[in-house]
Formats: sequence, C-alpha cells, structure tokens
Amino acid sequence: MTNLQILSITLKDYRQYKGEQTIDLRKRGERHINVIEGQNGAGKSNILNSITFCFYGTEEHLKEEKEGGLETFPLVNRDRLEDLNDGGKATGYVEIELGETEPEYVFKREFTTVKTDGGFNSVVGDLNLQRRVNRDWKPVDNPNTYLNEILPTRVHEYFLFDGERLHKFFEEGYPERVRTAILDVSHIELLNRALEHLDKMDTEIGRKASNFKGEAKRLKEELDETKRKHERKEKRIDELERDIAEAQSNIDRIDGKLRDSSDAAVREKQERRKYLNQRLDQLNDEISELKDETTEEMVDAGPIVYNLKALDFTHQQFAELAQAGQLPPKIQDWFVQELLESGECICGADLDSDEEKRRHLAELEQEMSLVMQENLEGKAEIPRVIDDGKDLVEDIISNRKKISEKQDELGEVDRELRDISNELKSYDLPEDVDVSSLESQRSEIEGRISEMRQEIGRVEHEIETLDERVNELDNKWREEAAKETKHRTMMRKLDFVEEAHEELTEIKSTILAQIRENTEENMNRYFNDLIWKNEDYTVELGDDYTVSVYGRHGDNKIGSLSAGEKQVLALSFMSALTKISGFNAPIVIDTPLGRISSKPKKRIAQNLPSYLVDTQITFLMTDEEYTDEVRAHLQNSVANEYLLDYSNEITEVKER
Repeated sequence: MTNLQILSITLKDYRQYKGEQTIDLRKRGERHINVIEGQNGAGKSNILNSITFCFYGTEEHLKEEKEGGLETFPLVNRDRLEDLNDGGKATGYVEIELGETEPEYVFKREFTTVKTDGGFNSVVGDLNLQRRVNRDWKPVDNPNTYLNEILPTRVHEYFLFDGERLHKFFEEGYPERVRTAILDVSHIELLNRALEHLDKMDTEIGRKASNFKGEAKRLKEELDETKRKHERKEKRIDELERDIAEAQSNIDRIDGKLRDSSDAAVREKQERRKYLNQRLDQLNDEISELKDETTEEMVDAGPIVYNLKALDFTHQQFAELAQAGQLPPKIQDWFVQELLESGECICGADLDSDEEKRRHLAELEQEMSLVMQENLEGKAEIPRVIDDGKDLVEDIISNRKKISEKQDELGEVDRELRDISNELKSYDLPEDVDVSSLESQRSEIEGRISEMRQEIGRVEHEIETLDERVNELDNKWREEAAKETKHRTMMRKLDFVEEAHEELTEIKSTILAQIRENTEENMNRYFNDLIWKNEDYTVELGDDYTVSVYGRHGDNKIGSLSAGEKQVLALSFMSALTKISGFNAPIVIDTPLGRISSKPKKRIAQNLPSYLVDTQITFLMTDEEYTDEVRAHLQNSVANEYLLDYSNEITEVKER
C-alpha cells in the first residue's frame, strides 16, 4: 500500500459544519499540496480533528482540553440541536475516502448527541470501513486492522499534527520525546513481541528450575538475585544518561540566553567559553589518542627492551664471525651442488656409485643453505630490530612529554573556564538577562552532570563485577544441573532461549542505530531546506537522542533557537520520521507557519513545493500564514484551495 492520499473528507453536522459538506483533496498531476484557509475559530483545526476522530475516535487538537475537563461543545452542530426537546437526539458522521488515484477505502464514524437538562451528551460510534474489491464495495469486519496497515495509532501524530505546538517539542525533556518517536516508527513491534515471548519462556524455565534440589537450587537462586541486581544497575545507567542529556540541553538553553545579552563583555566571555569548551574536548581527545598510541608503542617496544642485552651480544658475535672470515661460511651451498652435479667428490670418490656419500653431500648442501640464510638474515635483521626499539622508546618519551604538556594546558583551560563562571556570577545587569542567576544555574547543572558522570563510572564498574559473577554462577549452576539426566533437555532449551534473545537484541540495536542515522540525515536536509537564514547548519542526532544544531562556527545553537526556529526543527524532525517510517500516508499540518515571522515565511514558502514531493500534504492556515507572497510561491504546487466561511457559528467550505 503506497502513495495513498485522502481523496475526500465528508462532514455531516460535525462541530461548526452544518449539513453535509465534502472537501475534495485529491492531487492534480504533480500538484501535491492542499491549502485550507480559515480564521481562528472558523473550524480550521476541526478539519484535523475530524480526520483523527474518524480514524481513531479522538480529536487531536482538543485532546489536552478534554483531559483538562474543558470540553463543553457537542459533536453535532449546535444549530441542529437548538430545536430539540430534552431527551431529543441528532446524529452526524465523518467519512474519509482513501486511495492512490481512485477510492479504495471509505472509513466512516458516526456520532450522536443527546440534549439533556444540563447540556449535551455525545456518544461516539464504532469505526466502519467499506473496501472496494474489483468494482464492488464490501463492508470490512476488522476496519482497525486495515487502518493499522495504513497509519497505525502509534505513528499518526507524525503525519497528522498541530504545527502551533511544534515549537514546544524541543523544550525541556525533549530527548525522551525524540526517543519515543523513533521507537514508534521503527517497525520493531514484532521483535519486541518475540523478545517478550522469550522472556516469558526464560521465566517459565526458571520456574521449573526452582524445583531443583540441593546445590543446584542454591546456585540458581543466587544467580537470579545477581541478575536482578545487574538489571537494576543498568536501569540506573539509563536514568543517569537521560538526566545528563536533559541537563546538557538546559546548559545549551542558558548559553543561548547569555549569548543574547546586550552586554558586550558578557557576549565576549560566552564566546570565549565556547572556544575553551571546544578546546577542552579537543585536548581530552588528543590526550586519549596519545595514551592509546603510547600503550601500543610500549607493547611493541617491551620485548625489544627486555632482550636488548641478548640482541647486542648476538649482533657483536655476528660482527666478530664476519671479521674472522667465518661469515659467510667457508663451504658454500653452490660448491656442494656442483660436486653433486659432476658426480665426483673432491676426494675423488664416485658419487654416482656411492649412494651413502651422495646422500651425505646432499644433507650438507641443505644444512649449509639454511645456516647461510639464517646467519645472513640475522646479521641484517638484528640491527634493524635494535634501531626500531630505540625509536619506539624515543617515541614513548616524546608522547609522554606531549601528554604532560597537554594536561598542563587542560588545567589552564579549566582554570580559565572557572574564572569566567565566577566573573559572570558577579554580574548585575538589571535591564538585561539575569546573567548572575543564569551562571549560577549553569554551575549548579554542571556540578550535577559531573556527579552523575562519576556515578555512571561507579555503576559501570559494579556492572562489570556483576557480569563476572553472573557468568561464574551460571557456569556453576549449569554444571551442577547437568549432573542429572532429567535436567539436560531443560538446559538445552534454556541455552536456545538465551542465544535467541541475544541475537534478537543485537538485531534490534542495529535497526535502531540505522533509523537514528537516517533520521539525522533527513532532519539535517529538511532543516537546511526550510530555515530562512543564509547559513548552513549541521543537525546531529546523538546516541542519547539529544539533538544538536551546529552553526558555521561550530557552536551548538539548540539552546538559543527562537520559537519559529524550533518549529522548523520540529517540522524537520516530523518529516524525517515520516520519510523513514515506511508508511506513505498523507500529511496534514495545522498552522504550519504560526510561529514564523513575516520575513522568514518567504524562504519557507519557496522550499515547501519541493518538500516531500512524493507525499500529499494538506496545510490548514490562517490568513496571516497564507499571505499573498506565500500563496504566490505555492501556487504551482497547490492542487486544491479552500476558504472557510464562518458566520453565526456555522462554517461553510468554499473553493477559493
């Protein structure tokens, strides 16, 4: 199922839409963009709500209001309800046609509103589906199964979303939202179910293993408890890493505010700190690289240094033998070869008739060849080995000197960073950003990050110790359990379950890593396509699901993005998810340019026609978004254009 589009939406007495109104949204050739324009309150957002209501029985734009108890308006159009007596009811529906070029699926959900003394009660009906089979339309008994193949509930918010809220996506706590979104579109439900099944099997086998007696039972109980400790430690690592990512995003936000200070000295110190932090990372990388290189050189140099006296002695012996004329040997292998070929020894013996003498000379030839080769190779090789050892020792000394120099510089950088922090804490600029307070917050957060990293180090060491203990106990337990024949089949099952779990976990990890890489690539492209500034950015998605936006000077701007820039970043992320999700469903965006000021809208409008060109996109815009300039840039890509005419609490959809 590919390239599906919403061919039409029919609203029957839904919210502001009185009567039956059909909105045709099908693409026209290469024109893949629909625009529905309406003022605030005219029912623009209820177009998005009608789609999620029909498919999933929930109104996306009103979800938060309903959860807060603010939902008071009935589903059925109020004008229809005015003439009803208490207890009277009226019905309506939302119907959506889906297909590639012609309708293939018609989803429909009805609703009923009852008038009561206290107001209105609305009842939502079940989802219905008619599917075209050849030329006939047939009802489907399991509509949600088909909908799940087209656009599952867990991913619909990445295709049908409220652009007005996008700027909040990358605010506090965003790494967890990014992680959840990537997991939602990763298509790993089957793997997760398989892993859950294997966990159940492991538990079941473990339950049977609890029936063991004696030493096997004791070992199994200790093994299970050690595994539980291991699991708790790993969960703690995950918690700390998420907390560090969140804390780092808060530091980025504070840095952005400090860079925006009107005080030149504050901005200068912030820029200096940015450089020093980059230099700090660079020095740490260089020191780590030098230490690794030095370790490798010490491994290579060790055997040479420890055997240097023996090598010098052997080299001296070779020199003395050569000086005495004993190297090369007096008897050359070629001379012996000539005797064998002539058939006569230097003593006059006939070698052809004396097999024993001929064999003796042949053995002498092989021996002289080997002695000559080994001595000549050794004579040439040993000086090179000694020289290599001396060079390695010199490199080790040089590297240790470089490490010491870089560690000194590291200390100087660290001291300067502390000085900058202390100076900023003392700033008092009442009409500017609260530099002192921000810097104090920053120092506190850095302190927490340092403490959390130290804790991660301790917990990782504890995990290593637990790993060793788990392996030790597991081997002992298996050995003890296998002593009884009746347990051997169960142990083979356990081996299979554990190996399968390990393989599936590795596959899952590989898939998620690839998805992160693809998301980063698409996100980087979309952000640079849509952002209005004449500057190239590099968007990176980290293993911890943090997002970095680097400018041309290498500074991370994620903490200083404006609301409009955050909206573009979130829009780019959503688009990247739709691209890699595998679901070629249509996209509907309510208020796509709501946080974008007038000047940047031009750049975005210029790039929107080439944005997800293979996907049907419907924009729900206000008149402030859909300006004449924006309309001019989009006109060659717009398939359908509508205006919502709102009057007396009733909206009529009109072609523009």
